[in-house]
Amino acid sequence: MNLIEITNAYDSAEEAYADWAVITEPGVDEVVRAVARSFGRDYGLTLEQEDAYQEAQIILATRWRQARAALAQGHGMLHRWLHQRLRDTFLTEATHRAGHTSYDALVGA
Repeated sequence: MNLIEITNAYDSAEEAYADWAVITEPGVDEVVRAVARSFGRDYGLTLEQEDAYQEAQIILATRWRQARAALAQGHGMLHRWLHQRLRDTFLTEATHRAGHTSYDALVGA
């Protein structure tokens, strides 16, 4: 018998449900574009602007309750919250990658 390991990619059960309607709220797309632009400018080696835009939309849809709570406090709060989520996700990944030596570097040494 083969056992399949099932991993949970979500922090909570509600994140398994995506609500894409939050992206259509007035002003939200402008915030997402601003976050993606600043993230692409500051962390372009980790995540390009277009990818940051898509990832920001996914974060909004999967963490829609948190996103709506931030939006209720204003677009500035949504910008801050969304930028922090992107940073938490991708800078952690970049930090882990930086600790590894590439195969090409090892072969060339």
